[in-house]
Amino acid sequence: MSKAKKNKIIEASDHLVSGESFLIHWDPIHQRAWTAVEHLDSLDAYYESSDYISHRSKPDSLISLLYVWARGFMLTYKYTLLKKHLQPNGRLLDIGCGTGSFLAFMKKKGYKVSGIESNAKARNICLENNIEVQTTEVELPPESFDTISLWHVLEHLPHPENSINKYRDLLKPTGLLVVAVPNFESHDCNHYQHDWAALDVPRHLWHFTAKGLIKTAQGIGFDLIKKRALGLDVFYICYLSEKHRGKSFPFLRGILKGSWFSLKAFFTGKHSSCVYVFRKRLP
Repeated sequence: MSKAKKNKIIEASDHLVSGESFLIHWDPIHQRAWTAVEHLDSLDAYYESSDYISHRSKPDSLISLLYVWARGFMLTYKYTLLKKHLQPNGRLLDIGCGTGSFLAFMKKKGYKVSGIESNAKARNICLENNIEVQTTEVELPPESFDTISLWHVLEHLPHPENSINKYRDLLKPTGLLVVAVPNFESHDCNHYQHDWAALDVPRHLWHFTAKGLIKTAQGIGFDLIKKRALGLDVFYICYLSEKHRGKSFPFLRGILKGSWFSLKAFFTGKHSSCVYVFRKRLP
């Protein structure tokens, strides 16, 4: 992980697995923050939690049931957002596809889908559902996909510039790169500070701003064609953030605060998380 001059801004705790504290530093050149992690090869252990919902196949609590319901709603939203830009019956690669819900949805819409997923349990669920999935994109041929998507994945990758370069090579001319990330300049981030659940240290190695992400993608050979909010994310993030603060009735408080931050973001654009649609620039 390349690191600019250290400029500590936050110290946050891992609320999911270890309880450890991690320093977060600001990189003024790339307009993003980064989590200081000494041993990147040990990060797998921080994903081994029964509460890591994206690797579950079935809900087992009210919150996870609501999460799965929201995910189903968002699948339709994502498709609506993308469909006018997608190549009909095109090839789609989803990086960090989890249990494959997005790929299964898009497969039903007629797209040729495949995924990349490092978690063995999630990968096996994909295979059981006849979703083609691999552990890495290393052996994939260049210019073989019309669209590559990363739904809350880029912030987990050790070398985002290197990864975006690889995805550019895998895309056909004028192919799409779809990236969803939390917004480090959002109203809920500003409110919760070190308790903001979307920091999710140490799993989130990077904390992007809109300006920083767009600048990075443009420098690698992409043009932004659309930016939209992922409107339901704020409610889940606020619920978790209230839990981090040890507040009573965190779900209700999360709904109320999420509604307030959504209203503010309607006027300012500082949403909790956003999806960016980039088109590969022709040489």
